Amino acid sequence: MFSFLNAPLFLPTVFWIFGLIVGNYISPNPLSFAVFSLLSLLLMFFRKIKFIALFAAIFFLAVFRISLSEITPANSIHNIISQNHHLIQPLHGGIISEVTEKKGVYHCVVRVDSITSKKVGGKILFSSRQKNLHYGDVISTVVDLKKIENSSNPASFDYAEYLKAKRIFASAYSKTLVKIVAQRKNFFSALIIQIRKFLQKRIERRFGKDAGFVKAILIGDKSSLGEKRNLLTKAGLSHLLAVSGLHVGILSLIFFFLLKSFVPNRNLARLFLIFILIFYGAICQWSPSVSRAVIMISLYLIARNLQRQPSSNNILAVSLLIITSIRPSQIFSVGLQLSFIAVFVLLNIVPRFSFLKLKKDEIAILGFWKKLVNSLLVIFVSSFILNLFMFPVISFHFHQLNFNGLVGNLFGIPLMTLILPLTLLIVLLPDWNFLVSIYLSGFKFLMLLFGSWVNFASRLPMFNNFYYLNLLQVIFVFLILGFIFFGIRNYKKIKFVLPVIGILILSLFLLGNKKRNNLKITFFDCGLGDLFLVETPSHKTIIIDSGPPDDTRKPFEKSALPYLQKNGISTVDWVIITHAHNDHYGGLDEIFKNLQVKNLVITDEFQQRRIWKHFLPEISDEKCKVVTVSDTTHLEFPLIKLKILHPDKSFSARKINNYSIVTRIDFDNFSILFTGDLEKGGEKYLLQNYPDFLDCDVLKIGHHGSKTSSSQDFIDAVSPNFAFIPAPKKNRFNFPHLQTLKKFSYLGNRLFIEGEDGALQIETDGKTAHFHSFLSHRDFSVYDLRD
Repeated sequence: MFSFLNAPLFLPTVFWIFGLIVGNYISPNPLSFAVFSLLSLLLMFFRKIKFIALFAAIFFLAVFRISLSEITPANSIHNIISQNHHLIQPLHGGIISEVTEKKGVYHCVVRVDSITSKKVGGKILFSSRQKNLHYGDVISTVVDLKKIENSSNPASFDYAEYLKAKRIFASAYSKTLVKIVAQRKNFFSALIIQIRKFLQKRIERRFGKDAGFVKAILIGDKSSLGEKRNLLTKAGLSHLLAVSGLHVGILSLIFFFLLKSFVPNRNLARLFLIFILIFYGAICQWSPSVSRAVIMISLYLIARNLQRQPSSNNILAVSLLIITSIRPSQIFSVGLQLSFIAVFVLLNIVPRFSFLKLKKDEIAILGFWKKLVNSLLVIFVSSFILNLFMFPVISFHFHQLNFNGLVGNLFGIPLMTLILPLTLLIVLLPDWNFLVSIYLSGFKFLMLLFGSWVNFASRLPMFNNFYYLNLLQVIFVFLILGFIFFGIRNYKKIKFVLPVIGILILSLFLLGNKKRNNLKITFFDCGLGDLFLVETPSHKTIIIDSGPPDDTRKPFEKSALPYLQKNGISTVDWVIITHAHNDHYGGLDEIFKNLQVKNLVITDEFQQRRIWKHFLPEISDEKCKVVTVSDTTHLEFPLIKLKILHPDKSFSARKINNYSIVTRIDFDNFSILFTGDLEKGGEKYLLQNYPDFLDCDVLKIGHHGSKTSSSQDFIDAVSPNFAFIPAPKKNRFNFPHLQTLKKFSYLGNRLFIEGEDGALQIETDGKTAHFHSFLSHRDFSVYDLRD
């Protein structure tokens, strides 16, 4: 009866038909039904379908389910907030998540019941400064309700898309007292939240400074990892932070061993273990890797109870079907993709390689060191194969190429197999201080070894976080890998095939990464600050200002760095810091930390400030040349002209803003002027001394659109056709000021404001120019720059 557990296709087909029925119920569209029916028939009749084709079918099913989920009722919060991006209204709803605190603000997810007494459905992110909020509270308050905006910078993380996958479309902040009017709890969810909070507090109390690491590996809470997370990433050991098959497998063995001591019946012990795994998955908030591991182990345990030998690949496919049936959007989750690729490779590819062909009696007489070498060889080769298959996904999402894990895993994995059960034991032990302290000493010793190993592995040279593959390249790499490991039956012939494959990959990469000889300028959305990137036709890079410090919402590492990583820009030829205010030099530390800087341009006035001494060690370590601007000058570039107009040797002023470096760039018929925070005094000086260099196509409006800048005479002299104001929607100075907006109103939709339009990118060949904004999605071209 239960032979489906080792049947290659029966159970996936059942799930497929189930998806067909559910999909048709959600959307009784004839086309939807036809697509589902066709795919179902293909799966049922072509019984020799390959396993990879099965995964492709699951993928298309999930994508189709996602398209169906886009259909929402008229009274959903998604539709309401799409029509009105900003509302202040009374709201009634229930808290359906754990309430967390950050900097005195309490955050949770609320399922909305009504807005202004009208029934509304959907989930929102809710925040308040009120303390007494808990899971299950039904609340009533007046909220400031906003649509969650998409990413406003190229290549940066899109938080709105991340929340959309969780069916959350709006955020709300309480404007009045939050009234708790009732309780509406799910017993299981309430229990899980209480257990999770208990574990978090217990871990913090017992592990001290290592609590962040322990919370990550035990319950999937990575919120307090800090710098350790970056080190593990560089070491190629970040997979050890994710509660994955390794963690769940180790914990399952521990719990099964304990259960056998109390429950002699193995079948009953396995059933108890399944319940424990379900609880554990819920405590880890059902991350993709945990979900997969829990489902696969549970199916395996059920098969053992039924005395069946399950098909590992079939169980893997079923786990993917179950996850994507519940949450179809998980098919695009990086965690799910990496988790399933890793397990698929471990099940289907790694076993094809035998390292030392030994019989059982030979293994028994092997010496300890030979066994150790064989084990390390297995880990090394397995890691290499896993890295080969995972690097296309990692490079596509995270812009990284990392083979440090080949070495890092050699001792990282064995150490983790010791650390994990020890941390679990310390957490579960009662408050017997003497016993806990003994085990904590052992834990600290292991962590000392682990930390030293991570530091060593992170310094290896096989890590590059400026490496990107586009989607076409990712597909091509997987096709090549599939051909190598599945298409070539005789591995003796691989030496003849590999050179051809290498040439194909190299040619694709060269074609895919071919750069055009255009000038590209990116105005990043960094909040209240200036941060611009210039990519010249000769492939030189210039950064003008570095944005605000890293304690702000959109610092350099979140606004500009992802774009630089995606485009492989790890070296910057010139960094120009216009003046000594931290919304212009605030990201300089991050620039030195992540990029190689060849030249730094500053004013002599900047060098007189105390903050200048802070950068001297970094400049020395970087061997960066410092160019001090004390007079009008120019920088040498092929194809473009870059002239620094201001400040010159005759200029003097009281305000730092008026010492801002003013830069003009010309490329054929295209010209642009960067003015820093120059105010009217500096503008007047330019009008008197350099009037012939002011007229240009694009103006970076000075001082974030303040009324102290952009005098009418200066605007008339520049006469820009396009302009950009680097000012967010809300800021304590209320930039841009109304007077400035009125002066530039003649530009109409050719005026770009950071808070409304997000980042702006201009690409030009010197005769035509293309403009694209990343938040407002304004997109147009100018075909004759002489007009």
